[in-house]
Amino acid sequence: MGTKPISTALIKNHPQLTEKALIDFVNSIEVIDDHIRVRETINQNFGNRLWNDLTGQSQLRQQTVDQHVSGSLNTIANWLKFLQHTQIESDLANTLVAEKVAETRAGVMRLNAKHNELTKHVNSLLAEFQGFDNKFTQKLAQVDQGRLATQHLEAVFDKWQAGRLNQYPVMILLYFVFDELYWGDFGNYCRKCDLEQEIIRLIQQAKDKAAIQLKNDLKIDETSVWAWHEQLADEIQQLTSDQQQVLAYLTDDATADTMPMLWAVNHLSTGKNELESFKNVPIVLNVHNAVQRFANDFEVRNAQQRF
Repeated sequence: MGTKPISTALIKNHPQLTEKALIDFVNSIEVIDDHIRVRETINQNFGNRLWNDLTGQSQLRQQTVDQHVSGSLNTIANWLKFLQHTQIESDLANTLVAEKVAETRAGVMRLNAKHNELTKHVNSLLAEFQGFDNKFTQKLAQVDQGRLATQHLEAVFDKWQAGRLNQYPVMILLYFVFDELYWGDFGNYCRKCDLEQEIIRLIQQAKDKAAIQLKNDLKIDETSVWAWHEQLADEIQQLTSDQQQVLAYLTDDATADTMPMLWAVNHLSTGKNELESFKNVPIVLNVHNAVQRFANDFEVRNAQQRF
């Protein structure tokens, strides 16, 4: 029985799904370090080398390495062909992809001279990828990054205000706002710009906009306090299976210690509704506290990816 494809509406409403999928795909490419480490350990001892040669284990292991490398390189080659038709929007995705391709190349170069053809393959892929990287660098040089960040900020909140994500609970809309900002021009600017005061101003503007919209949607004032665990758990359970999987997927790297609000969203979206025992997850929230906590989680996330 086949797996049901993700609907185009979900991908359209959540552009960060595509960017995260690209990173997860590249991170899944093995760089054959385990095989290389085994070969290097064996080659240090003459008796081990002799025994492996006599039993044929060296040749079998080498064949396994070759198969894994070739499979990975073919996958990368097909993926780069896809990139020729689809421009990566996230500079975070672009950078991590480049790092993984370079890591793959380094792994192959550490093998012996029998892999000259594979090395040539990797070098050709790197040269092709360099073209994408150059185009992206030129793009950054031609545009005002601060202007793009501001435009992105306005577009994300326009989407919220226009009701395009109203099928989700209000607290999840708050999450989606910061998630889209993280993946797009706003997040890129915050990670790359050296103008600290400008970044602080933009982040505060995002928090102010979020507080205004949250008060409007919940129809409460700044002093209102509410217990949110059970309510949000019930609301998430009423979402479609695809929508729940979107939440679980986008928050799968969060931990209770460093990103408690994102971790709570992941926990609830996978049907785990008991949050009271986790000290970093607040029991009650008010408008500004809710906004600040989500903002804190994304600042932690940004700091982990700053380059």
